[in-house]
Amino acid sequence: MITNWIITGDTHGWVETRLGNISRNIPYAPTETGVIILGDAGLNFWLGGSDKKHKRESAKYGYTIYCVHGNHEERPENLGYLLEYDENVNGDVYVDDTYPNIRYFKDGGEYNIGGHSCLTIGGAYSIDKWYRLERAKLSGQSFSGWFESEQLTQEERDEIAAKVKDKHYDFVFTHTTAISWEPVDLFLNGVDQSRVDKSMEIWFDTLKDTFTWNIWCFGHYHADRIERPFV
Repeated sequence: MITNWIITGDTHGWVETRLGNISRNIPYAPTETGVIILGDAGLNFWLGGSDKKHKRESAKYGYTIYCVHGNHEERPENLGYLLEYDENVNGDVYVDDTYPNIRYFKDGGEYNIGGHSCLTIGGAYSIDKWYRLERAKLSGQSFSGWFESEQLTQEERDEIAAKVKDKHYDFVFTHTTAISWEPVDLFLNGVDQSRVDKSMEIWFDTLKDTFTWNIWCFGHYHADRIERPFV
């Protein structure tokens, strides 16, 4: 049974390196520890041997990994992973039976983790979408590294909005964030932000005020920060 929880941002296919750092610095028993990755774990990116290698290596550390859906990875449901009830999070998660130490949260999933009510919502826009597609076209490759299902559909957003309205969650785990919270100082130089699809961030800006929550954790921007409201 998992009694300790660690939350971390994107690992982009180097999850075993992150787990190694955790094992050296945090004295929790691995078999009793869950690691939540806030999207772009990179474990379903290449959809081949490289992903399998990272998955095998991750299992050696003994942690159970829980992934929010990011933008640089295929959705677990599109890979045929089945929903299974997980008593550690008190809800259904997607599981690839070949690598049972890796679990995938549902978009709009509601869980009870360590006695805390939690909401998980994945997805985001890839600012390098057109570069990836053009590169694949020029090279004649079918694989581009861009996934059509990276963002939530309008139907999915509407369903989640109806589900969470007037509820309370202790934790919200997402990949991207509300547009009013975007860390603009972390934006990449040379990217024309006017060409970036901000629809999910705009949606989050409205959604966040329709329910109450204590702590909101997100990845996507590759930085470690804690923001507290002024009192």
